[in-house]
Amino acid sequence: MIHISALQSELATHLAAYQILADEQSKQFYGRDWIKDFPPSPCLVVLPESVEQVQFVVTTCGKHGVAIVPSGGRTGLSGGATAAHGEVILSLERMRAVLEVNPIDRTIRCQAGAPLERIQLEATQHDLYFPVDFSSRGSAQIGGNIATNAGGIRVIRYGNMREWVLGLKVVTGRGEILELNGSLWKNNTGYDLRSLFIGSEGTLGIIVEATLKLTTPPKDTTRILCGLSSNDAILPLLTYCRGRLRDLSAFEFIDSTAFGEVIKHRQLRNPLSDTYPAYVLVECELNAPSAMEQVTEAFSEAYEKGLILDVVVSESSAQSQELMNIRDLISETLSMHYTLHKNDISVPVPAIPAFLLELHESITTAYAGFKVVVFGHVGDGNLHVNVLKRTEITDEAFWKSCHDSDRTIFTTVQKFRGSISAEHGVGMLKRDFIHFSRTPEELEMMRGIKAVFDPMNIMNPGKVLPAATRNSCQS
Repeated sequence: MIHISALQSELATHLAAYQILADEQSKQFYGRDWIKDFPPSPCLVVLPESVEQVQFVVTTCGKHGVAIVPSGGRTGLSGGATAAHGEVILSLERMRAVLEVNPIDRTIRCQAGAPLERIQLEATQHDLYFPVDFSSRGSAQIGGNIATNAGGIRVIRYGNMREWVLGLKVVTGRGEILELNGSLWKNNTGYDLRSLFIGSEGTLGIIVEATLKLTTPPKDTTRILCGLSSNDAILPLLTYCRGRLRDLSAFEFIDSTAFGEVIKHRQLRNPLSDTYPAYVLVECELNAPSAMEQVTEAFSEAYEKGLILDVVVSESSAQSQELMNIRDLISETLSMHYTLHKNDISVPVPAIPAFLLELHESITTAYAGFKVVVFGHVGDGNLHVNVLKRTEITDEAFWKSCHDSDRTIFTTVQKFRGSISAEHGVGMLKRDFIHFSRTPEELEMMRGIKAVFDPMNIMNPGKVLPAATRNSCQS
């Protein structure tokens, strides 16, 4: 075992006192992400301010065989940023700088701790646009977004984070600094090591800088809320919207329970004339002079065809935000009022109606007696399943029950050739279920890749792939 005082003393040779935190409050604060399934137990928190300091921390911990958990905004939902076994937390929050915006090749270079919202605002100031977006934009850091290949509401038009990463600077588990691809748009010189770090969840090394692509902002957007007769009406409406709306940018499903919870707890106005079994929120860019007329005509026709039971088309930016709030505030609202168990899953888009039918049957079996809320980015096949704890049982009993029952849900996902993790990563929450989405051959190759970049297994061990227990600090 490594004594905490020895490690702390060695780290203090290159880091200031305020960059090394050992108090219990800091360890609890930095020690986990948004889910509460795993209690945090780190030994130290370090806050480097440069790439060189990150390298020093990795090298020092590697020398002592102490594991590291990289920490960004900690908005993840899979325990990927939780330090449960005496690890050192390496937080990127002091590395938040935007280093360069290049309007010529439409790129932005930033440190990994820069919040997503900061990237979006910097792009806007140069009449450019970073389209990856989700409700935790103010807290989520770009390094974590890349490490989990985050998606969000506009994947249907713009894709996941992977599509917007041009280059990365990383510190590997060996303590090496690698500059991967720089700002090259074309580079066909062998293996794309950059792509290995996108979605790696900090298990290969630490992303310290990123060069991201930017694009032309939409001229305007509008949002449309639709009330549907059932989940079976989702796919016909999606097919119709893809055919009629030239610049469809989001297609979000909200079940009746999710809709009711956010309306009640946020005291929002129901924009529709009644309540319905299912809802879809559509976002469409208005890039042509007649685009708004085409949108209005399209949804009038959808109503006449019986594809939707009710509809409201936003007529102002304020109304557009009002509609988006219903979708944007679901996760935050549920987290504020309930103890939750979350599952983030995906299936091929054509399978969604059949999958939803079987999913609800699986939910009834797996989470009997619990209220379950389902919503998500149905336009790209991604659904969020949220199980709400009953007040009369303990947190520990609730999480054990849910973890034991997840196998039922994942069996249904596997049947439809889906993924047990669509955008929040595997972390600890789904580590032991990864075989539902990955073959033994794939897992063995993944272990081999990790061994190359992190031969001492100090980078976020126990996440994504089961790993041997590492040395931890002792006081």
